[in-house]
Amino acid sequence: MKTTLYKTGLNAIYYTGAFRALRKNVCGVGAMFTLHRVRPSTAQRAFAPNRILEITPDFLETSIIRVRQLGYQIVSLDEVHRRLVERDFSEPFVSFTLDDGYADNYLHAFPVFKKHNVPFAIYVCTGIVDGTARLWWRVLEEVVFAENVVTLLMDGRLRSFQTATTKQKYRAFNEIYWSLRGMAHETQMATMDDLEQRYVQSAATSRGTDEPASWEMLSEMLGTGLLTVGAHTITHDALSKLPEARVMEEMKDSQKRLEKELGVAVKHFAYPYGDAASAAGREFKIAKMLGFATAVTTRKGGVQPDHADHLHALPRVSLNGDYQDPRYVDLFLSEVPFFLARGLRRLDVE
Repeated sequence: MKTTLYKTGLNAIYYTGAFRALRKNVCGVGAMFTLHRVRPSTAQRAFAPNRILEITPDFLETSIIRVRQLGYQIVSLDEVHRRLVERDFSEPFVSFTLDDGYADNYLHAFPVFKKHNVPFAIYVCTGIVDGTARLWWRVLEEVVFAENVVTLLMDGRLRSFQTATTKQKYRAFNEIYWSLRGMAHETQMATMDDLEQRYVQSAATSRGTDEPASWEMLSEMLGTGLLTVGAHTITHDALSKLPEARVMEEMKDSQKRLEKELGVAVKHFAYPYGDAASAAGREFKIAKMLGFATAVTTRKGGVQPDHADHLHALPRVSLNGDYQDPRYVDLFLSEVPFFLARGLRRLDVE
């Protein structure tokens, strides 16, 4: 329902031409696209809440072509940093970034980037590559998909959710997912422990569905000169929920591990989840203190000139499975939907 309403609003802005009239007053100097999974479209089951995290290679190619048609230069993270620091805003830019580090980035996204000679970045969560990170959102999806009733200890009490129909599954998934996102880290992990213990078989089916990239895949992509590798923590935990010492460890140790395995300097960082509840002022200051050149959020929006003073709180625009149409590329690059959603504020950096 939320997606449908949002699309209705976006389509109104697009088809009335309002975004063209407004963009000249609000459009920034560039944009950074967020992607996660890139793989061919398959016959998907009706219940697939995490499919918003993936797009097809065809849509990736369409987006690259459209970005260039609109007059944007596609640049690396280092070039984004240079342009902001030097305030070189002579040409609008786009940077393509992928989060986490999945094998499909190599198998399906890399050939498209290589075909079009496009620089791109992968913010690698080392625990995902090593197979140690807990992808709890995937486990939750598989449990809800497999069961007709899901019972778990949540907020200190036993909760049961009806999950027989697709509608019930989405309702249950959304309530449990956002409850988990709002919990303290220890409580969140304890809740997932309880869920996995109750539904051992269903939880186990999530393994293997998110095949990670290998160090060899990352090295091969680096060898073309198109890939920039950024850090994305070890565990993919929301940093705002962790003590300061642990936040520093997650940032620094993931950077060191990447540099050791890949033999390159890692100068850029992405906050897991990246919304305001997962990373804010404290995390921005730590990323700057640790010497990262830039750090990106998932706060929606384009890059404005004043982001030169907020290099560790950069916004990004999600290219996700619900918006695989070129008109959304046009809309998102205009900055208009995000400007309106922020209440006419140009920056969201607190």
